[in-house]
Amino acid sequence: MRKKYKYTIGIDPSGSFKEGKGTTGWCVLDNTTNKVLQIGTIAAKDYTSDHLYWDAHTQLIEQLMKQYGRKTALSIEDYILYKNRAMAQVNSTLETVQLLGVIKQYCYAHKYDYFLRPAVAVKKRWEDRILVHEGVIASINKHYVIPALPTHILCDHERDSIRHAVHFNTFENKKEEACKKS
Repeated sequence: MRKKYKYTIGIDPSGSFKEGKGTTGWCVLDNTTNKVLQIGTIAAKDYTSDHLYWDAHTQLIEQLMKQYGRKTALSIEDYILYKNRAMAQVNSTLETVQLLGVIKQYCYAHKYDYFLRPAVAVKKRWEDRILVHEGVIASINKHYVIPALPTHILCDHERDSIRHAVHFNTFENKKEEACKKS
């Protein structure tokens, strides 16, 4: 038996370019060791248009897929418009939904495997204290860091990307039978 995917790219997308200059968090998780290998953000404020901001996401995915290979899955936070927050979204252009469409189409066109789930599926299950207990992140001086990168203080978006990667690896990265010779 072996894991289907060796690596997971976790993504906490924020498509907000015009509506707040969002930040997307991302990470790469080694599914064998459950250790974060790379982590970072893509900030809308660093781009002059929404298309350039969204393109940065597909460029990152392409670069990481080349680096880690086809045994890599993308684990992405989906966007759900909850009833209790719907009024706050009136007149919104729903930029995160648009970014998700760009990412999904890009993955489809390049045959990259991706998995979506709502934030509520991971937020409570993988609270910071649990990620610390599991050794995925560490708490140093009231900040969270990756144990291998203790000088990089994790932002909320990076920690959310870790939650999605760890959740996928723990519950969705199914084992498959080794190839049988006939």
